[in-house]
Amino acid sequence: MLAYRLRHRVAIQEPQQVQDTVTGEITTTWVDVILDDGTVLDAVPAEVLTGPGRELLAAGAKQAETAARINLRWFPGLMPTMRVLWDGRVYNITSIETDATGRREWRLRCSDGLTDGR
Repeated sequence: MLAYRLRHRVAIQEPQQVQDTVTGEITTTWVDVILDDGTVLDAVPAEVLTGPGRELLAAGAKQAETAARINLRWFPGLMPTMRVLWDGRVYNITSIETDATGRREWRLRCSDGLTDGR
């Protein structure tokens, strides 16, 4: 992985279930991922490559979706249930790939537009 390509900063978030103490309703909030060593993943160096967008008709209204590929250094614990924030956009992780060794970099395929982080 070439360091000069990692010119973007992304935040990686995971869903957290919170229960209202009064009503008992369970809601999902998103929090920044914190690794076991205490590192907060709120400004991770990454390479973000956005691809073509598309429009589709969903729920009776036009919707837009954009595909992206995000490359970043490997760290333990990345899950497809997490999401990536970059440049004010929310990207849902659709697939996770690694390099040949499995411990050098993550290659994420992501999409945004149809959901607000799930």
